[in-house]
Amino acid sequence: MNYTLALFVAVCIMHVITLTNITVFNGAWNGIAMWLSTGVFIFASTVFGLSRLKKRNSNEGKSK
Repeated sequence: MNYTLALFVAVCIMHVITLTNITVFNGAWNGIAMWLSTGVFIFASTVFGLSRLKKRNSNEGKSK
């Protein structure tokens, strides 16, 4: 999966979590929503970091 697509999907999921918390639960589950958003953020950051590392390693192999 392209890492930019993964980051875009992660941002969409985080917005849906926040919107659901505000509209359905009237902000009652702020802690759970923040916890879920943090988990999605950490997952997206890991995907981004691994994709960049993989891309950098493949570029270094081509230059040699």
